[in-house]
Amino acid sequence: MEEERIAKEEEVTEIFPGLHLASFVSLSDDCISQNGIDTVIEVSHELHELLAVDIVMHIKLDEAAIEDNFNKIADKVANTKKGGGKTLICCEESTGLAATLAIAYAVKYEGISVNDAAKSISQQRPQAELDHETLIKLSAWEIQMEEERIANEDEVTELFPGLHLSSFVTLSDNFISNNGIDTVIEVSSELQELLAADTVMHIKPDEANTEDNFNKIADKVANTKKDGGQTLISSEGSNGLAATLAIAYAIKYEGISVNDAAKHISHQIPEAELDQETLIKLTAWERKIEEERIANEEEVTEIFQGLHLASFVSLSSELILKNGIDTVIEVSHELHELMAADTVMHIKLDGAATEDSFNKIADKVANTNQDGGQTLICCEESVGLAATLAIAYVVKYEGISVNDAAKHISHQIPEAELDQETLIKLTTWERKIEEERIANEEEITEIFQGL
Repeated sequence: MEEERIAKEEEVTEIFPGLHLASFVSLSDDCISQNGIDTVIEVSHELHELLAVDIVMHIKLDEAAIEDNFNKIADKVANTKKGGGKTLICCEESTGLAATLAIAYAVKYEGISVNDAAKSISQQRPQAELDHETLIKLSAWEIQMEEERIANEDEVTELFPGLHLSSFVTLSDNFISNNGIDTVIEVSSELQELLAADTVMHIKPDEANTEDNFNKIADKVANTKKDGGQTLISSEGSNGLAATLAIAYAIKYEGISVNDAAKHISHQIPEAELDQETLIKLTAWERKIEEERIANEEEVTEIFQGLHLASFVSLSSELILKNGIDTVIEVSHELHELMAADTVMHIKLDGAATEDSFNKIADKVANTNQDGGQTLICCEESVGLAATLAIAYVVKYEGISVNDAAKHISHQIPEAELDQETLIKLTTWERKIEEERIANEEEITEIFQGL
């Protein structure tokens, strides 16, 4: 009898799909390896060292039965399961407490009631005495979640096509799945773990109303929409802040003014108090965008047939679409998100003036030309460097010398200062190409003479 009791204590039981229970005494690297466990949730006073497991979540024993931990445990199990892994939960003091805490996952992600989950565990693991105080707290948490779900069922508003707004309290995996959301833009102090969203963008509230974030939000919504997806934006403190930030998308991609967008939102959601400080900054950003658009309207120059040059600040989806650009060659430290271009070639700024880059640029332009397309080249640091690199195409495919190409560009765009160091390297590369061409011609001549 005693031997059977010990054997049962040491066994690992799968109490719900992907979630296993074991006594604390059985917790070892061997036990973890043998059962293919990826994540361990350890309820104890102090965390123990487990070498065989990828992830360990530690729940303090004296504060285990709280709503925050119910959510953490449920989310961790769901996240591990989503990745194809297995989770094991155990408790230093009582296997019954670990089993009771495991119910949080079943309630939140399996739609099982606390009562039914408790019955299931008692049947599978009769020796585990469920913790009644924790069961009471789980039941209260279950009721609260159901009340929130019912109250918030209709609390998703489509502000603009493909962009939705919801209150922060509704933000959950069930909510995201039910509303077909692909991307979540979360404005909060700390990022929540949202497993049902394909993409989550995190914006800190105290730095939300910056031009950089306006661009990021607008681009993320547009990119998701382009892929046929839906975006949801939500803010921790005030729903009004999230609604105000959503205006960035309307300005940049829908051509709606700040004023009109604000009126539209206020009509849709009268209770959403738009953030006045953010509206002022959005208005300034709107003016800046318009000024840049006007200034850069004529800043695309066709320097050679099918190959265009533009300043980096003018690079936008609008500019690409307007000028019928198919391929963008971007010379920069890091690649930027350009949704309107079919193809983007990225050349690292610090490795731009190399023979390998000359060949890549020339081939890309020629390939796009052959398909009837247009290429645009731009450089983060200097329009002159982009113009100089463009010479590679005409040297290789148009038979124009570096010298003549440089003169042609200087005549077209006097303000573009060609990069002298790159010109020297292009001249060396040009000689090498010419030598190879002569060598190939001689080889062909010899072949024909041999015939």
